[in-house]
Amino acid sequence: MKRSKRAKPSNHENGVDFISNMPDPILQLILQGLPTTEEVVRTSILSKRWRYLWTSIPYFPSIDLDVSRAPKNPKKLALQKKKFKEFISWVLENQTLDLDSFHLSTYNYYMQSTIWRWVDAAVMRKVKRLDLTFFTRGLYEDITLPHCHSLESLRLFLYTRSSLEFPDGMCFPALRFLELNDVVIAKLDLVERFSTICPLLKELCLIDCFITKHKWGDTLSISCPKLKTLRINKQRAFGGWGISDFGLKFSCPELVIFECVGHVVKNHFILENVDSLKKAVILPHCILRNKVSSQLGDTICELLAGIAHVESLSLNHFIIQVKT
Repeated sequence: MKRSKRAKPSNHENGVDFISNMPDPILQLILQGLPTTEEVVRTSILSKRWRYLWTSIPYFPSIDLDVSRAPKNPKKLALQKKKFKEFISWVLENQTLDLDSFHLSTYNYYMQSTIWRWVDAAVMRKVKRLDLTFFTRGLYEDITLPHCHSLESLRLFLYTRSSLEFPDGMCFPALRFLELNDVVIAKLDLVERFSTICPLLKELCLIDCFITKHKWGDTLSISCPKLKTLRINKQRAFGGWGISDFGLKFSCPELVIFECVGHVVKNHFILENVDSLKKAVILPHCILRNKVSSQLGDTICELLAGIAHVESLSLNHFIIQVKT
């Protein structure tokens, strides 16, 4: 049997790395194609050729940074926090082109003033998508977002420690997607003002949001002419009043998807002007211990009659029990 010819050593084995020897513009294109900023920076350990290459990228179209996976050793943590802070400031403040998205998850490692300085820098670069996950060191510290005419998507996860404020006159004219997760909302009227604050809003998600100022019997009213998707979810138990504990009234002529999970059904649960609705998910959280009032029964009947035209309907045993 003929012995197979031994493969010639590759150029890499001879010490020649074709990729590393490519011109800077090509390598920069490779780096810009990586999905996250973290992966871009990690290329600095490949070789001396790559160590500072990432700093020459003309711009980061998307910045995705997560410091929540920090080391437990206090000395290492302090050093990493300092380096991370310097890096974020450099990336945001030393670039001139527009920013497509900025995702930042910092837990409670930085002061609120530092985080909002970064957000301001992202706004200056006309960020389109903003995703922030952190909690403030003080309880119920006020959060006020800066004006941003370019913002199209906003997601906030604040661990129910920060109170969101939208001052009078604030407007996000391009915002189409808004998700508030574990956010403290001072007053119900803030939610009711979303239609004026975000006139183009198409998708609204309110997850475990907490209301601090309310009166017994208050009803949350949402009227958004462009809204197509509305989700109100209560995924965990907490003290106080969440959005799911109020009466609900919605009037959204272009609404296509409605989801209400974990809501404690009150006598006011009204869906009106929803002829465009195609999918409804209504899964209340309530155990029937007492006799159902005739008013609650009428509310459920009117609710079901108003959405009888949908193509997809998901209900749970509570609705069935009340209906029967």
